[in-house]
Amino acid sequence: MSGDGPGSAEPARRSPRFPCSRTFRSASTPAGRLLVVGCDVPGDGPPPSVAPDVVDRLDRADIVFAVAEAEPTVLFYAEAWRVERLDGVAARAGRRVVAWFAEHPGATAMLVDPGDPHHVTTVVTSLLPALRVESLAGPGLAPPRQYPLGRPTE
Repeated sequence: MSGDGPGSAEPARRSPRFPCSRTFRSASTPAGRLLVVGCDVPGDGPPPSVAPDVVDRLDRADIVFAVAEAEPTVLFYAEAWRVERLDGVAARAGRRVVAWFAEHPGATAMLVDPGDPHHVTTVVTSLLPALRVESLAGPGLAPPRQYPLGRPTE
């Protein structure tokens, strides 16, 4: 019978030599990694398209920090238990992010801000200089369409 012992016709399977390169933890520092992305707020115009790379990184993040205006859009893409709302005060929001990284060293987090996230990231980098902060270029998150097939006609 085939597959019964060392004289098998099929070669033994080996594990890969290198671990999967898709994990973000391999590229993170001991302090962690903070990915920063923009967000559009719901409006009258059609929402722009969202880059699949942004959604993939959001799925892989351990936690998603969202400013209050961006929270409804973030909740469309991420589970509610992974989303943490930040208030508008930069110093308080920065300290909250740093405290989370102190409890979870080496983790990956994402910061979603509809405006300029510079006010939060400067506080974070001043309190935790070992943290790797990356800004994702291109279109950020967009709110979902209210009507998936376009506007209703009356």
